[in-house]
Amino acid sequence: MNWRAVGCVITGIGIFLAITLFGMSLAFSGAKGCPPRLQWGDRSYLPDGAPTDEPAFEQPGEPVALGSTFIGLTTRTVFGPHGSQPSAAAGDRPDEIALDCDDGTFQTYAIDRILAPTSVDPSPSP
Repeated sequence: MNWRAVGCVITGIGIFLAITLFGMSLAFSGAKGCPPRLQWGDRSYLPDGAPTDEPAFEQPGEPVALGSTFIGLTTRTVFGPHGSQPSAAAGDRPDEIALDCDDGTFQTYAIDRILAPTSVDPSPSP
């Protein structure tokens, strides 16, 4: 067994892992706070107002947890106004949502637009 070759392989693996972890830390270090635009399925949302201490909506009532979304490597809770229900269907989603910013604040988002689904018909043209 060539110990010099084994040492080089182990050193190479160590350097690769160090560079990978350093790159990931740079990529995800800005994951705190809320994004400037949020896309949920086929809907695009833009921030509405400044972040608040709790989910805030125009209509009164207790906010409802609608689910969660990934921002970087963390999961953030999405809230809807009182009376809204969790749903995968775009038509059931509220026009206003709030996102947990993971820094003790919540950002309210209002719908910007509904994105048209893109699909390609695989059948051959006549």
